[in-house]
Amino acid sequence: LSWKGLIFLIVYVCIGAFTVIACCTFLNHGKDYKDDPETFRQELNMFMTGIVNIIIVHMVLVLNSAIVTMPKMGDEPYRSLSIVMRVLSVIVFANTVLGLRVQIEEAEYYDSMKQLP
Repeated sequence: LSWKGLIFLIVYVCIGAFTVIACCTFLNHGKDYKDDPETFRQELNMFMTGIVNIIIVHMVLVLNSAIVTMPKMGDEPYRSLSIVMRVLSVIVFANTVLGLRVQIEEAEYYDSMKQLP
């Protein structure tokens, strides 16, 4: 396993962990959205997207466990797929971090609303 492969492995693990945290935040505050069906649908959509991302990331981790080196130049289309998968992982990582931030901010908002008289 090269250092580049290790970095992307860490990225995949972070995506999975952050997505699980975001999904758990929704589960913890799901009852707060019952008064606003539009917000509930948006949050449910984010939750379902998170579940799909968790499944995909775990599939990629299993694939990286089986194939620890980047395919050689003559092994097309597998080499191109590996490269595209790494590029997309960076984009998904950024999206996951932003989604987690939104979930945490909304959780803090609903917690502060509970404390008002």
